[in-house]
Amino acid sequence: ALPQSTRRKLSLLQLAEELGNVSKACRIMGYHRDTFYEVRRAFQVGGLQALLEKKRGPKGPHPNRVSPEIEIGKHIPEGVEVRSLATVLRDEPELVEEHLGRYTDDSHFAGINSALFEDGLFVRVPAGTASDGALHVRHLGAELPDATVSYHRILVLVEANASLRLVEQCVGRRQAPHLTNLVSEIMIGRNAKVDHIRIEEDYGLHVARVEVHQERDSRYRSHVVTLGAKLLRLDIRAVLDGPGAECLLNGVYRVTGTELVDHHTVVEHAKPRCFSRQNYRGVLDGKGQAVFDGIVRVHRDAQKTEAHQENRNLLLSDSATVHTKPHLEIDNDDVICSHGATVGSLDEAQLFYLRTRGLSEEMARAVLTFAFMRSVVDEIDDTPVRDELLIRLREKLPHADLLEELL
Repeated sequence: ALPQSTRRKLSLLQLAEELGNVSKACRIMGYHRDTFYEVRRAFQVGGLQALLEKKRGPKGPHPNRVSPEIEIGKHIPEGVEVRSLATVLRDEPELVEEHLGRYTDDSHFAGINSALFEDGLFVRVPAGTASDGALHVRHLGAELPDATVSYHRILVLVEANASLRLVEQCVGRRQAPHLTNLVSEIMIGRNAKVDHIRIEEDYGLHVARVEVHQERDSRYRSHVVTLGAKLLRLDIRAVLDGPGAECLLNGVYRVTGTELVDHHTVVEHAKPRCFSRQNYRGVLDGKGQAVFDGIVRVHRDAQKTEAHQENRNLLLSDSATVHTKPHLEIDNDDVICSHGATVGSLDEAQLFYLRTRGLSEEMARAVLTFAFMRSVVDEIDDTPVRDELLIRLREKLPHADLLEELL
C-alpha cells in the first residue's frame, strides 16, 4: 500500500486527468504532458521512493521551475535534529510518513506543493529536549532572471515535554517575477512548547500555509511580522487536539504602495479546556490592501473553551483598503469567546496631547504609529530578533528619522 502522502499526490494528478485538463495542469504544475503520465506510473508502480529516484530527461520539469532554496542558521540548538526531507523520505520514510501531509488538506496551492516539492527541511526535537537558542531558517527567492516558481516544504516534529524556538524568514528579490509556494507542518506533542517567529519580506508572489497540530497541554506561540510583499497569502491553521492546549497567534503587517497582504487564520478547538488568542495589527498607506480573515471553531465536545480574536488597522492614507472579518463558529454553550475589529486613523485627541508636550505634528504621528505596532512585537521573547524587528518596522514608517532621534 502506498503511504498517505503518496496517495494524495497521485489523487491530484488523477483529478487533473479526469477533468480533461492534462495539458493545462502540466503547465501550471511544471510538467510536460509526457512526463505527467510517467510520473503517474512511477507513483503506481514504485511509490514515493521511485518518484524521488526517477531521472527526468529532456522532457522533464519546465526549466523555470527551481528547487527550494533553504538556508539554515549557523547555530543549531543542541539536541535538535535537522535533515533534508528528501533524504529522510528515501532512507527512513517511517519517520515522516505518519505526519507528512496528514495535517494539510491539500487544497489549492497546498495540494500543488504536495505534488511537486522535491526537497525540504525535516526538524525533530526528541522527547524531553529543552533546546537552547533558536533555529533560524531562511527561505530564499529564486535567483534566476526569468519568471520562476519554487516549492518549499518543512516538517517539524516536537515530541512530548520538548521545546523549540523557530525563526523563519522569507526573503525574495524585487527584480525577477517569482512565486514561492511554502507549506510548513508542525506537530507539537504532549506538554511540548513551540515559539514560532515568521518574518515575511518576499517582494514576489508568496503563498504559504502553516498547519499546526497540538496534543494535550501543549503550547504554540506564533508571531508573524510582515515587512513587505507584492502579494502575500498566509494561511495558519491550528488544531487544539488535546485538553489544556494553548495557542497564541500574533501578527503585525506594514503595507505600502500597491502591496496586497492577506492573512487567514483558523483555530480549531477540538478538545475541552483549551485557550486561544489572536491579535493582529496593520498599518497601511498609499494604495496598499490588507485582508484579515480569522475563524475560531469550537467543537461540540470542547467544553470550557476560551478564545479571543482582535484585529486592529491604522490607515495613513485615503487610498488604503482593509477587509477584516474575525468570526466565531460555536457548537457548545460552555465557552468564553470574543472577537472584534477596528479600522481607522490616528486619534486626534492623542495627537493634540503630544503636540502640547512639545512634539511636532510629524513626530507625534510617527510616535503613535510606531507604538501601535510595537505592542505586538514586544511579546516576542527572543531579544535580538525582537530588537531587530523593531528597527526594521521603524524604518518602514514615515518620518523614521525623527523616531531614530527620539527612541
